[in-house]
Amino acid sequence: MRIAQIITQFPPNITAGLGRYIEEITPHLAARHRLAVFTLNDGRLPVHERNGGVTVYRPMSRVLGALGRRRRLNRTRGTDVVLLVLTVVTSNWRYFLRLWRAGRDGRPDLVAVHDSTNFLAGLLCHHVLRLPVVLHVHTTEYGVHRGRSDLAGAVFAAIERWLARVARRVIVPTPEVREQLAASGWDRASIDVVCLGGTFERLLATGGARDGLRAGGKALRARLGIPAGDPVLLFVGRLERQKGIYQLLEAMRPIAAAVPGLRLVIVGEGDHSGVRRIVAQSGLDGRVLDSGGWVDRQELLEYYEMADVCVFPSLFEPFGLVATEAMAMARPTILGHGFSKVFLGDPDRPAVRFVRADEPGDISRTVIEVMTDPDLRRALAERGERLVRERLSWARAADETHAVYKAALRPVVSDR
Repeated sequence: MRIAQIITQFPPNITAGLGRYIEEITPHLAARHRLAVFTLNDGRLPVHERNGGVTVYRPMSRVLGALGRRRRLNRTRGTDVVLLVLTVVTSNWRYFLRLWRAGRDGRPDLVAVHDSTNFLAGLLCHHVLRLPVVLHVHTTEYGVHRGRSDLAGAVFAAIERWLARVARRVIVPTPEVREQLAASGWDRASIDVVCLGGTFERLLATGGARDGLRAGGKALRARLGIPAGDPVLLFVGRLERQKGIYQLLEAMRPIAAAVPGLRLVIVGEGDHSGVRRIVAQSGLDGRVLDSGGWVDRQELLEYYEMADVCVFPSLFEPFGLVATEAMAMARPTILGHGFSKVFLGDPDRPAVRFVRADEPGDISRTVIEVMTDPDLRRALAERGERLVRERLSWARAADETHAVYKAALRPVVSDR
């Protein structure tokens, strides 16, 4: 099967979970399909490339490329959002032109469109090129998420629904997202749930990897000035309301009082100035440490290795690869109620602890309980690692995705 993947990130341009998703699943899909990836160019990458047997096309815009080379776009900054939207729309038009010029014999059998940000290419592939389209919904925060009711949210919701109507199938990462979409008027029968895999599974499958990570974690702790015996609470994610960072910071005063020497370490990009202001006003200087932005894969692994407990109090999370990352690293993990219950495992022997992400008191109570109970930490670590290893693999995710693609190519039966 010839498949065109239209996605905003592809290695080495990885800036969020979407990039890690496509990085992990591509080798499995490429083993059985001819893949072409249409993706963004940060201004420094080749326009055409063969990457691990995959054809990659990254159109270059001189103006937007020149601006993008100066800094990595951060969608939490207003000017960057505008620039990112312009880049995506312009690139989508070029994807379509490339497929149109390829002619019927050179076009793919199926186009996989990832998220509504790539709406232009998806709609043109369907309406103009008459190609079967599968819509991957990785995030619905701009459309279906009920916390957003402004004009931009309404526009994205309309675009999402339009794409869903023209798509042969819709793939979502959790049952909760499927229910959310169905409640918003989407056709439940066209939606397939394919849970994502456990990040780092290829790396952690090699026996010697953990020894190097332990040394890296100790070195990172020393660089941050954290004494060897002091506990570390780790947050990874964008610094914005959806991820629960402000509620976590509000919860930190009672946590710091109850757990001597504890440091909250924050890894991510976004509202760094707001975080610093809250830390200063709360008297938490020295108890909250900030990575200063996005970190690369190896350094992120070292942050996880250094952590005693991980906390991700998201109010809304379509899947949340950070959960699989922490659990795969056998780190006790606390999740906000916005995460899927697929991470819970056996309710009688839960693999994670859930909290009400909009209640700082619930966050602080749970963090204190986990931090002060070694047996609980050990149990969560063991159950979490086992759940990711046994139930959340990229090979399984690729097999299920392949089945959806095959279903999308079956002849459409008219009701008339």
